[in-house]
Amino acid sequence: MGVGVGGDRPPPQSPPLSQPTQPPVSSSSSSSSLSDLYSVARRISFELQEGLIRLERLEGKGHGGNATLQEAREQRNKLQEMTRISQQMESQFRVLIVKENPSKRDTWKRKVSQISEECDQFRVALDRFGSRESRRMQEEQEREELMRRISGGGNMNNGGGDVTLNMGSSYDAEASAGMSMRRSGQMVDDLLDSGANILGSLHEQKDRLKSARRKVLSVLDTLGVSQSVLKVIDRRQRMDAIIVYGGMFFITFFIFVFWWFTRR
Repeated sequence: MGVGVGGDRPPPQSPPLSQPTQPPVSSSSSSSSLSDLYSVARRISFELQEGLIRLERLEGKGHGGNATLQEAREQRNKLQEMTRISQQMESQFRVLIVKENPSKRDTWKRKVSQISEECDQFRVALDRFGSRESRRMQEEQEREELMRRISGGGNMNNGGGDVTLNMGSSYDAEASAGMSMRRSGQMVDDLLDSGANILGSLHEQKDRLKSARRKVLSVLDTLGVSQSVLKVIDRRQRMDAIIVYGGMFFITFFIFVFWWFTRR
């Protein structure tokens, strides 16, 4: 028996699987991620502002200890998160520069700069609070150490209890007065810092007003040229009107004289 031709055919091969293509990253996705990051950053900024207000209240009331340290630690954690989001926004903005139009680029540049500046301001405020808190704790430790020395010296002498109490009470008064003086000095320093910031902002406003004044003067100069041109045009129109009406009157008078002589 012969073998059929169909028996020598190779088995059919399956077509190759097509590789899935990754969709290109569009500018809208970059804008949406930037918008999400900006929303989160604004929320954290609002929480940090409230936290700094709470810290100032605790510091003003003289409530130190674990509660204040815990609050400061929470605010520093939020600041770290906001700094991380600010860095992510800067990275997204570098990608957005190539893909978006100039108006959107300028808008997002202002927003990214705003978040970065707020991070710097919160960092400075928390550093100042940390330095004040460490100075306060050091003063308390020195006060306790001095009180222990006074108590120890009074206990070694017989009948020195009254002297110890008197020295302790006098030291308490002096320590409270010293703390009040230091607190007043710190408030003066804060007022000087705020005054320096206000003067800096006034200087910036002065520069902006100078720039606006120059622009207004430039516009006024342009308007002055325009007014002179308009006056020349108006004068020319009046002269043209005089010439036209004078010509019409002269032609009418000439026709009337010609008609008068021809009728006679």
